[in-house]
Amino acid sequence: MKYPDLLDQDISRVGLQESQKYNLLSCRLVTEIVKTSLGPRGMEKMYIDILGEDSITKHGGAFLRKVDVVQPAAKSVIEAVNTVDTHVGDGTTSTAIVMGSLLRHAEELLKLGIPVAVITRGYEKSLDFALEALDEIKIKSNRSDKETMKQLLITCLEGKAIFDLQEENIKIIDLIIEAVFDIANFNRGQINVDDIKIEEKIGNLTDIQLVKGTVIDKTIDSSAMPRTINDAKILLINESLEPMRTKTEAGIEIESPEQMSQFFDQENKDLLALVKSISESGANVVISRKGVNEFVQEALAKKGIISMRRVKYNDLWWLEKATGAKTCKDVEKISSDELGFAKKVYEKTTGGEKMVFVEGGDNPKSVTLLLRANSKRYLDEFHRNVLNAFYVLRNFIENPFIIHGAGSVEWIIAQKIRQKAVSVEGKEQIAIERFADALEQIPLTLAQNIGMDVLDTLTQLRKKFSESNGKMKWYGIDSNRRKILDIASLGIIETVVVKQQVLKTAVEASNMILNVDDVFMKDLIDNTHCHIDGTVHAHHDGGKSHNHFEQEGLEQRQMHHYY
Repeated sequence: MKYPDLLDQDISRVGLQESQKYNLLSCRLVTEIVKTSLGPRGMEKMYIDILGEDSITKHGGAFLRKVDVVQPAAKSVIEAVNTVDTHVGDGTTSTAIVMGSLLRHAEELLKLGIPVAVITRGYEKSLDFALEALDEIKIKSNRSDKETMKQLLITCLEGKAIFDLQEENIKIIDLIIEAVFDIANFNRGQINVDDIKIEEKIGNLTDIQLVKGTVIDKTIDSSAMPRTINDAKILLINESLEPMRTKTEAGIEIESPEQMSQFFDQENKDLLALVKSISESGANVVISRKGVNEFVQEALAKKGIISMRRVKYNDLWWLEKATGAKTCKDVEKISSDELGFAKKVYEKTTGGEKMVFVEGGDNPKSVTLLLRANSKRYLDEFHRNVLNAFYVLRNFIENPFIIHGAGSVEWIIAQKIRQKAVSVEGKEQIAIERFADALEQIPLTLAQNIGMDVLDTLTQLRKKFSESNGKMKWYGIDSNRRKILDIASLGIIETVVVKQQVLKTAVEASNMILNVDDVFMKDLIDNTHCHIDGTVHAHHDGGKSHNHFEQEGLEQRQMHHYY
């Protein structure tokens, strides 16, 4: 619809009813994409980019980030999922499912004539009820309990590629827990996941290992240098060990060959002075973020010193954590405090390429998990899986409260919300009941993804909860047996922090989408171009249907310039 007297010619208005309709529809379509990926028996998604490279994943957030979505409301769903992934690292698919269900129920309520304000208020009250119920049923645990951590990781990784493809799938769990114990401060309940470096290399899954230090995807500079050094003293530098180059253009006037020789000799003397300073400091491993020329490499090799050049800045940061070194400010004046210590520095062929292993001291503040897989697509998925696991343990260490999973917690919260909905007057009560229905979609989706009948599952769950006579029973979906069981006896647990974030994000994003009632769009300026006479305009058909110079012959037409 156009309003030429009110708006510009290139602005369109979608309209009140149509805006809400299309927003809700587009959001539900996005959430339906990842619905089948929920649970240990969920399906994986494949994405092929513009270059033909494919990605295979069942991580809801990772897949939605790859999909190019144009509709703004649908983009808000992806942003909400990314928020959950950024803050807690898990629960992305659950967030999408809850959001899709909330919006579907909101659409039904709108058709019944219930105003948006009533629906959003009902959802906000439901969120308060849900968080209160979560506080009532959460279970306190010891943040340094390895058995609890193991169960959390099994719940997180079961059904993921890194867990299912290994015969000894407990090995990766033990490595993850060991890495966390190396860097975490359990007394303060603090852990920085960035202190764990995740390195990838093509190889066998059985060769995945944890290095108590840093693995650098570089080689030792010179073949004349030692390949192994025990009790290494590490020097990290952020400047080049090669002739200086001026930032501005500079020239040197040389009048004779002798002056040329003197110039090169002076350059070498300056570099040898730096090598002497490094040697006198006691350092026997030099790692530079910038270049090290062949002359310096030869001089260092004669003194039995290893050097590595062009090392990434992040690797220097991990090396500082692992060895206790500090990046040297001035190579000419090296302080003993700037040197780090490593038990062993050695070069090793991994995946057909050489890598340098820097094994830190007794208590390294940074470790490296070296992932191995037979293809790049599996390495990428392994990286996502492991990062997921580290965030789950971080959430537990910072907030050591757990709840049982497999859809049981959502079902319990839904029943508690229904009990409280009776005390709410007006039409908000209907919205609160619909919120409870939305939470029930988590266990029902789990059941659907393992081949159970959804209606039968719904009736059986309600029957079991009615027979519990008010006692706390964690009834959920056992994906292995394809039955409804008391999950408390199976050890399927999750962190409370993830559930809190999922509920908050789903409600906030859903209410934001519901509050949009109209859309104004400016026409896309595609095929914009100008003519030689200065006329600038756009054509929806690429300009094929018009010509400014129809009265002139082909030879006399001016050039048609395209932007």
